[in-house]
Amino acid sequence: MSGPGIQLPPTDPRHKVLNIVRPPAFFLLCVGVLNIIYNVAGFILAALRVTSPFTPAGATPTALELSPTLALMLLVGILCGVLSTWGALNALNLKGYGLATVGGITALYILSPGCVIGVPVAIWMMFTLRRDGVREAFQA
Repeated sequence: MSGPGIQLPPTDPRHKVLNIVRPPAFFLLCVGVLNIIYNVAGFILAALRVTSPFTPAGATPTALELSPTLALMLLVGILCGVLSTWGALNALNLKGYGLATVGGITALYILSPGCVIGVPVAIWMMFTLRRDGVREAFQA
């Protein structure tokens, strides 16, 4: 079977688990990368002082400023994106069960638009990691 992560022969006992883990891990990887891209773009837009497109008609447009709160929110978003990506890559290689779990949890970070797909993918990943035999496949 082709796809991201390790390639196992069909005779390997971990092959079945890899087929179960690969889809949610791939989507978790996508969510992590999207979170990183979104939060880096937030820093860039704040540095360029771009005005909000959601300014009501007739109101004075205000520029986005990089406040300490916004900077912290964006930094945490980047950190969560990196951890989600790292956890997904570990899950795709059936290494680091704990880090794969942390990657699923950090995809639940709700202060970015990535949470729209991040929450369902994270829940899917967490349920997949709790299935019978998955933890043992990571330890082999």
